[in-house]
Parts: sequence; C-alpha cells; structure tokens
Amino acid sequence: MLLEGKKALITGSRRGIGRGIADLFAIHGADIGINDVESGEDAEQTVNMVKRHGRAASWHKADIANSSDVNRMFEDFIEEHGTIDILVNNAVASRKNNFLDITEEDWDFEVGNALKGYFLCSQKAALQMTKQGTGGRIVSISSVHALRAFPNDTVYGVCKAGLIRMAQSMAVDLAGHSITSNCIAPGYIDSRPLSLEQEHLRGGLDYAQQALAWIPARRGGVPLDIARAVLFLCSELGDYVNGQCITVDGGFITGGTPPGS
Repeated sequence: MLLEGKKALITGSRRGIGRGIADLFAIHGADIGINDVESGEDAEQTVNMVKRHGRAASWHKADIANSSDVNRMFEDFIEEHGTIDILVNNAVASRKNNFLDITEEDWDFEVGNALKGYFLCSQKAALQMTKQGTGGRIVSISSVHALRAFPNDTVYGVCKAGLIRMAQSMAVDLAGHSITSNCIAPGYIDSRPLSLEQEHLRGGLDYAQQALAWIPARRGGVPLDIARAVLFLCSELGDYVNGQCITVDGGFITGGTPPGS
C-alpha cells in the first residue's frame, strides 16, 4: 500500500472528487480526516466508507475561509490522529457570473473560499509538518479554468490560477523541510452526488456521449481519475515532483473543443 500509516486531511471531501480521493487513500493505507462546510448523510457515508477499508476516519465541519474554523479543524485533527502527513486542498464554492455582473461580494466570497482558504489550510499544515520534522505533501486542486478562459469564470479562473502560483512559492519555501507542494488541474469531471451504491453509474451513457464530442480521450472524467493523480503526488512515486501542476483532463486543454462551440 502506497500510503500505509499516513495521516491525510482532505478538505471538501464529503462527496465528489474529495470523496474519491478519501476512498483511494484509505484503500492504500491512510487514515483520513474528512472536512466540509456542510454535514449530513453524505459526510456520514464518506466517513463510514473510510472505516470499511479498515482505516481511522474523523469528521471536521469547518469553513476553510474562516481562520478560527481552520485552527480548530487542525487542532482536532492532530488530537485525533497525532500527526499530519498529507493535506489535500479540495474544497470549493463558486459563483459564476459574466465579468460585467461580478459584484464585490462575489469576488470576496470566491477568493475567500478558493484562494484564502487554501492558503490558511496550507500554512497550518506546513507549520505542523515543520514542527514534526518528518516532511509532508500538500496538493491543491486547481482547474483547467486556470489555463484557459471560459464564459463567466473570471473569479474562479483567477483563484485557480493563483493556486498554481502559490504551490510554486510553497515548493521553494518549504523544500528545506522536505515538504512538497503541487497542483492538479482537473478537466470536466462528473462529480454529481451519488450514493455509494450508485458510484458505478458516474459518467453514465448520456454524459459519456456528450463528452465524445469535445474531449480527445473520448470519455468524461470521474473522481477516480483525479484521485489517482493525487495519490501519485502523495506517495513515494512522486518524491521528486515539486512545484508542478498536472493537468488531468483527457487531453481537453491540448486539443479539445469547448462544449457548445
């Protein structure tokens, strides 16, 4: 198992891509902290999923844009698991508006969640990893929206691009502490909330047929595609990868056609 005994905190992981990462990490031997700003059945299912793999799981309800929530989350995680080896920044909240319609409130909301929140969590994780003296991995989920402009994505795209630049700075500043920092830029990922029993339906016929028209890989992405890339970066397989952004999009940015074009 690639992550045997590692302790990983994954933000925004009660469902979707975050849940997919938690699932694969647990399969590979990691104990998991599940975070989201909302609780409920989805969160409970994800925690139980990790436990069914025989790994420890903790639940942390917190708004990553709130420094008090972030501090409490990390304190609780360390109390529960003892150390932190991996942070995956995945939580996101988005308001998509045309550039002419973006309000100051829209800007502050999205920057707070998609950029400030990742900074707060990354700094707390890095400080704890430095204190432990055992190194660590920080991976942030960016987006192809950081690399190509789409309609109504100004603030979202700016934030996702900022994550790549922040990862580069962290890679430089934290390398002396054996902490690596990287990004994953997903393309179109079908992460609609489904029950655990329905996960095999993700990326079903309708979605797959639509994806054929504009993704060179001739299929849409699913959370497992992103989880595998994150696993690579957080395991010994990615030891020498630092300050990078890996695009996982089926070739969309390279040669795809935007939907509706």
